[in-house]
Amino acid sequence: MPQPIDVGSILGGRYKVTGRILASAENDVILDGLDQVLNRPVSILVSAVDNSANLTQSAREVAIGTRVSGVSILDLGVQDQATYLIAARTSPAELLDLVVPTDAVEQVYQEPFFTDTLGTEIFGKARDAAPVSSAYVYEDNSPMTPAHPLPPVRQTPAPTPPTAAVAAAAIPAVEPSSPAPGTPSKVTLWDEDDYGFINEDHEETVAQERRAGTFPAAARQASNDYVADDLLDEDDDDDRNAPRISGRLLTGAIVSVLLIGALIFALQHIGTLFNGSSNQAGTSSSATPPPTEAQSPSAAPVPAAVAPVIKGLTDITTYAPGVQNYGEAYFPRLKDAIDGNKGTYWPTVEFSNADFANLTEGVDLVVELAEESTISSVTINQLAGSGGQFNILTNSKPEIAGATKIGSGSFSSPDFTLKAAPGVKAKYVIISFTELPKLQPFVTYPFGLKITEISIS
Repeated sequence: MPQPIDVGSILGGRYKVTGRILASAENDVILDGLDQVLNRPVSILVSAVDNSANLTQSAREVAIGTRVSGVSILDLGVQDQATYLIAARTSPAELLDLVVPTDAVEQVYQEPFFTDTLGTEIFGKARDAAPVSSAYVYEDNSPMTPAHPLPPVRQTPAPTPPTAAVAAAAIPAVEPSSPAPGTPSKVTLWDEDDYGFINEDHEETVAQERRAGTFPAAARQASNDYVADDLLDEDDDDDRNAPRISGRLLTGAIVSVLLIGALIFALQHIGTLFNGSSNQAGTSSSATPPPTEAQSPSAAPVPAAVAPVIKGLTDITTYAPGVQNYGEAYFPRLKDAIDGNKGTYWPTVEFSNADFANLTEGVDLVVELAEESTISSVTINQLAGSGGQFNILTNSKPEIAGATKIGSGSFSSPDFTLKAAPGVKAKYVIISFTELPKLQPFVTYPFGLKITEISIS
């Protein structure tokens, strides 16, 4: 049964089918595609109707890791009642394995071996084979089961602390002990008369020292000695810090010489400035005045730019003598390269090498404009190709002879845009491919062209 998804289809809004690889006996189809968002090749598996459930189950198992597979799944969806799977570039054999269901074997849980000894290690005896429903027994051999509730807990009041009066009454009074009669005393007590001679002299001395206008003699002598020493030290410091007259004179002489030299240099410089200004004034007076606006030539009017409008596309490729023109089979599809729709494209035959397998020197396309127009940029959109080489030319007639080259390029992405130099005008724009890009994927040979759109602005 033919599948509804074929070359040119868009899956999931971003994956474009670019080639057909193979189909299995059960109508499972492997396709090549291109991720138009990330510009990378992908593999597409479209399952048969009977295998849709198997593909969905296998994709889920691979995603959660319960199934080992080398397929890197990117997307899974349904379009036109067909289930498709998007994966990174993978061999067809690995993709077809996903439509084959796997018998899930229920894993029986086995208790680890070391749990058999946990009872002995923790409780001191082997673990019971089955849970015991008997009552718990405390250390005093009294059973306690849920049927025997716990005894009520009564709170006894705390003992009241004794008051201060009671505590004071309870503490016996301690009287100072007097030495026993006949025991000699260890400390001799002085009478008041014993302090008289000390206190009287001390009070007189303090009164004399605190009398107004008096100063202790010892302190006064120490102060006089300190002042004398301080004055001597200051005299010595003055002698050491006194500047030398010879050093001052030498410094003044050097400064004077520098000032005189600076004054002479300034006078010479000022004279030069005055002389130069007078010379400039004389030169400007003799100079020829600039031409007036009436004497200057009038500027030529700038022609208005004409926006290019594509009228048609022609293949003017010339094959070697005696070689069939293989491009004629694709002449009806030339309009797909200028219809404004990137979902359609104009292809060439596939070649075995980038040099057109020596069948021709190049593939030439001529874009005809409605009238001679201003060319600012040329954009070429292509599909599944990388590398190659091409030149972009302009001419007043649809041929390469006498054409002017405005740029060249190579394919490193699906879109290529050439910015033309200012002032380029032409009736025909020629794209001459001198080397073919490498296709990925391809059907027979890996070199060719798939041009989705050509636009000129």
